[in-house]
Amino acid sequence: MRLQSITFKSFPPFKDVTLTLGVPEKPEQEGEVHILTGANGSGKTRLLSLIAAALGNPTELDRRQKGHKGCSIKATYGSMPGVWPGSPGYYSQWGRDGYGHGLARIPDKTTRTGFRYILGIAWKGSAQVKGADVTALAPIKLKSIEEQLTFDRPEGEDGLICQSMTNLKMSAAMEMMSQPNVSGRAMTMTRNLEAAVSKVTGRAFSFSVTAHPKVSLQVSWGGVAMQFQQLPDGLRSIIGFLVACVAKVDAFAPEHPKPLDEPLFLLLDEPEGHLHPSWQRKILPAAQALFPKAMIFAATHSPFIISSVNKGWIYIFRSDDKGLVTVENPRPCSKGDSYLDVVEDILGVTEWYDPETEELLADFRRMRDSVLGGHWDQEPALRNKSHEIGSRSPALEDMMAREMRKVERAKAQLQKTAA
Repeated sequence: MRLQSITFKSFPPFKDVTLTLGVPEKPEQEGEVHILTGANGSGKTRLLSLIAAALGNPTELDRRQKGHKGCSIKATYGSMPGVWPGSPGYYSQWGRDGYGHGLARIPDKTTRTGFRYILGIAWKGSAQVKGADVTALAPIKLKSIEEQLTFDRPEGEDGLICQSMTNLKMSAAMEMMSQPNVSGRAMTMTRNLEAAVSKVTGRAFSFSVTAHPKVSLQVSWGGVAMQFQQLPDGLRSIIGFLVACVAKVDAFAPEHPKPLDEPLFLLLDEPEGHLHPSWQRKILPAAQALFPKAMIFAATHSPFIISSVNKGWIYIFRSDDKGLVTVENPRPCSKGDSYLDVVEDILGVTEWYDPETEELLADFRRMRDSVLGGHWDQEPALRNKSHEIGSRSPALEDMMAREMRKVERAKAQLQKTAA
């Protein structure tokens, strides 16, 4: 079931509102992305916590809403043929009387109950995977699916990731031996995952399982075999996200022939953590490709994350002078957005230099406007200020030269008019 809208009342810091999610206009093979952005304290993570509550775990929301017992929240789901089956109007609710409906679910006549739950995964960009002991094809079991909807890493996460990848690699090897020309379940999952990490990092990435002296999981990155503790923080963060999601999907649907094609909710809080900008701009497209039927919600301050999505929606959080927050109507992502466009138009940052330089430029503009307003006796001081600023860098030197030429042209025009 696709999340269609969220209604909240008495939910600080937001004004009472219904937030209607943009309808996806995307290729069928890409996940649906909704980007949440705004100033610190504007409620982005709180909204992610609200979605987590609507999906089955109100723990994060309870923690953030302590002392606000009168709030009321409702999440409405609907269907999308071929992607999100279900009946429009199903909803989850949280408020004074506690949590309403259970976890998000979709119809499934093959089950005893007539439906099955949808997996939701919450992840914080600061999370990093560590190595863990593994054994050959040991059974794994996902803990409660509610537990996956907290931004604190669940206990045993590293063991789940490492054991799941060990199982998938060994299963893929057995599939190759039995049917060399057929890409089976495990082979498809590992190939897609390793290709995604390779694309993000720009180096060939793969897992390998060694049998002697004991079974262990290693990583090959750029042709170099490494243990987990030897990996850079950014790569450990990517593994903690993409690989963890694959491991959880695998454990959640062990009998499904194509578990990566299952409906999935991903809640990402600052996915740019530990990532160089060149990796930031690839992480969401990688997730879109790896999980084509996922609804991905990402709270971020990164212009590289925001501008990386061609098909999706951007929600800008704005605070008024009383601190109350409204969420603007969703803006469609654009194929042509540059990082600079996002910085100015989406993030609202208009300063391009360090704070000290910006103060000098503000002084210069005030002096320039005064001179052009008729106080020509201040022109020498303006020139001194332009020299001071221009000495800071070649780019500023060029800028000051252009500005002073404008002043000279204005002065010449004034003298011509007076003559």
